[in-house]
Formats: sequence, structure tokens, C-alpha cells
Amino acid sequence: MRVLITGATTWHDDQAIRRELSALGRVGTVITGDTPGIDAVAISVARELGFEVVPMKKNRADYKAFPGEGWKGLNVRMLEMGVDLVLAFHADFDTPGCARGTRHAVELAQQSGIAVRVCRA
Repeated sequence: MRVLITGATTWHDDQAIRRELSALGRVGTVITGDTPGIDAVAISVARELGFEVVPMKKNRADYKAFPGEGWKGLNVRMLEMGVDLVLAFHADFDTPGCARGTRHAVELAQQSGIAVRVCRA
């Protein structure tokens, strides 16, 4: 199983990530991005739990495809890694104007038929 972890750059609740990953049993690979907050915490927790981790960074092609919003390109590339589940961590996921990157990843996943779980706390 390949799991994409995405969410708020201000997310620091390692227990929520630990809870969600532990509930999945033995995940093969955790894929995440390059931001502080959720990505940094997800990398740490996933490695602690013994999962393979694939951290991905935004690149020039991401910014070329989405000028000023390279994170959209990164979301597309992460989902193209053969993701089976998206775990999205964002306390303000339902707040208008917030969680743009997280919502983008969730919407792309849903459009592709990938299972999604949103964690607000």
C-alpha cells in the first residue's frame, strides 16, 4: 500500500499521524512533500514506525506547469506515484479560503478514485 500524507504547513500533531498510520497496519510506502509542518512530522513518524518514506520536492517543471503555484505540480506528481490512500491533516479543511493545497490534493485523489481520509484533529 502506498499512502500520500498531505496537509497544513502548521500541523505538528505527531500523535494524529501516528494514530492514522498505525490503524493501517503495515503500509508499504509513505509519500509526502517538502514543507515544514505536516510533511516534516509525517516523515519523522513514518520512519519511526518503520515505513519506507519517499519525500518529494517541488521542481522547475512544477512551477512551469503551475506558475506561482508549484505545489499543484507537486500534488499531481505525488499522486502519480501509485497512491492507494490520501491522509489529509488540516484543522481548517472546511474553512473557506484555507487549506488550498490540501483541498487540491484531496480533489485530485477523489477524481482519480483514490480513497481519502481527512483528519481535522
